[in-house]
Amino acid sequence: MRRSSIVALALALLPALAAAQHDHGAPRLGTVSFPNSGVRAAQTPFLRGVALLHSFEYEDAAAAFREAERADPGLAIAYWLESLTYSPILWREDDPDAGRRAVARLAPTPAARLAKAGTARERAYGAAVEAFLADTTPAARVVAFADSMRAVAERYPDDLEASAFASIGAMMAQQAGGLPPARRREETERATRFAERVFAASPNHPGAAHYLIHVADMDQSYAPRALPAARAYDKIAPDATHALHMPSHVYLSLGMWDDLVASNERAWASSRAWVRARGRTGADLSFHALTWLQYGYLEQGRWRAARALLDTTRAVLAGADLAGAAHVDARYAPGALAFLYAAETGRWDDVAIDGPTTAPTGPSTAAGREAGFLAASRYAHAVAGAMRGDTTAVIAVARTLGGVPDSATWTTRSPLAMLNALTLDALAARGRGDSALALARLRAAAAFEDRVPVIGPPSYVSAHELLGGALLASNDPRGAAVEYERSLAHQPNRSLALLGLARARAASGDRAGAADAYRKLLANWVRADADLPALAEVRAGARD
Repeated sequence: MRRSSIVALALALLPALAAAQHDHGAPRLGTVSFPNSGVRAAQTPFLRGVALLHSFEYEDAAAAFREAERADPGLAIAYWLESLTYSPILWREDDPDAGRRAVARLAPTPAARLAKAGTARERAYGAAVEAFLADTTPAARVVAFADSMRAVAERYPDDLEASAFASIGAMMAQQAGGLPPARRREETERATRFAERVFAASPNHPGAAHYLIHVADMDQSYAPRALPAARAYDKIAPDATHALHMPSHVYLSLGMWDDLVASNERAWASSRAWVRARGRTGADLSFHALTWLQYGYLEQGRWRAARALLDTTRAVLAGADLAGAAHVDARYAPGALAFLYAAETGRWDDVAIDGPTTAPTGPSTAAGREAGFLAASRYAHAVAGAMRGDTTAVIAVARTLGGVPDSATWTTRSPLAMLNALTLDALAARGRGDSALALARLRAAAAFEDRVPVIGPPSYVSAHELLGGALLASNDPRGAAVEYERSLAHQPNRSLALLGLARARAASGDRAGAADAYRKLLANWVRADADLPALAEVRAGARD
């Protein structure tokens, strides 16, 4: 075990290190306090690594931990935390072999590594990470890590880092642990409790604010309570690209489009600066932030700006190597952005939506993430075909995605899978002229849409809004209004839903209700393109 004097030195250095980082222009990443047994030279890079890890800046975090390891080759906790950077579970990526290689540089076996822990507390952290690196299923690994970190946090209630890692561990188990619904709710509650504990005690802690925002992803009803964390996070860690983007998760849940756009404009600029500073290609840019930015522009009625991002994407990716786990988002970005633009504007003939990829092209470490993009790509291709009058693609892709199963087995598939399958079947029925079946399928799809978590720009066309449009066209404006209201209950303040609702209310004779919807939409469209097709209608309707 390291000498207690070294531990005391590390503790004494923490405030000085924070001040030194600020004074010398070091990255602004928030405040973390992780007393450890390392030598003085290891402290600054180690603490920087912890802060970066909490902000999901995995590559930079790994580099910081390796710097700490070079300064103190026996600092076991640095190796353990480095290993976590290779498995961003919430991003559906996992490379446990890379993590195992990292800790193998410390010692060849878990027992040998745990023997090198500088303190009992560090050994407890190490045991949790070793459980995560065990040779078993991903689900078993994340549950073991969550359970172990919860025990560490309960054993050391004053250790805010233990609570922070217990929070993210609970999120990992909730998402990837294969748990029954009741246990998933328990993990959500634990994630919330631990993150709130840290945020209350240390409002400048990057993980606390970050993880409270993720709680709102898991439970949308928490979004209003997460708003203070969202407001704080980009100020806590303004030099972490992901921290600039993350507040927009809460803004999207609450329909705060101006804030969402500002958040992702900063994140996209930060991403481009990061790429330039490291001499990387456009494939390393944050297309996640860019997709959110485009959605915000569309909700603001800034169609030209949203369309321009398609050109930007193709320009920055020209000639770039898109292979590898790190570039999954880049591979699918052009098609995803084109679909989002067409779905929100109705201009299906204005953009080329890339055809579906026939098989995942990424390595196994990103297989989960790529599978989601692949399904979305196939769905987008089919919807685009249907909107252009080609139902052949709809039928083919619907079969690829499993089609519409017997109603008795609907509960065995995810709400998103059922939403997509039923919507495609509705579009195919509409293409055949079978309006009754199309309406029935859309009603069923809309029920599943209500159960799809709102954690990002929609990768699907809203069944509520399709159904609302169909009902309005068939002279049922009151029924249409109900569907648009349900869409807004699920995804607050959506511009398309507000426009449909205003028109439905106007058609049913509800002038006051129509004017209210038009005014809300006009507030979204303060910066809208001057030639936006419905802008004159909305302005006139808002005056009634």
